[in-house]
Amino acid sequence: MIEEIDYSEYLPEDLLQEIMEYEEENKRRGKRVFPSSRNIVEAVKEAALMARGIHPDEFPDLVLKILKEQGFDTRYVTVKGIWRVYENLVRRGIIPDTLRVVTW
Repeated sequence: MIEEIDYSEYLPEDLLQEIMEYEEENKRRGKRVFPSSRNIVEAVKEAALMARGIHPDEFPDLVLKILKEQGFDTRYVTVKGIWRVYENLVRRGIIPDTLRVVTW
C-alpha cells in the first residue's frame, strides 16, 4: 500500500498553493487534441491548393502534415477518410480535382 505524502509539512503553505494553481492551469497543455471533421475538411482544402504537381499517393501525407503543424494528434485520421473528404468536396464543387482522381 502506497502512503500519500503530506507536503504541507515540508513546504510553506503559500508555495504549495502556488504550485497547485500552476499544475491546474497547465494540466491540458501537454495533451494534443484530435482534429474534428471540420479541421480535416479545412486541411484537405488547404492541401488541394498546394497539391499541384504532386503524386496522389503523397496527398494524404500532405494533409497529415498540415494537421500536425496545427498541433493536432493525427493517430486516428485515416487515408480512406482523407480521400472520402476530398471526393465529397470535389463532387460538391467546393474544390477542383487538381489530382484528377475523381471519376464521374
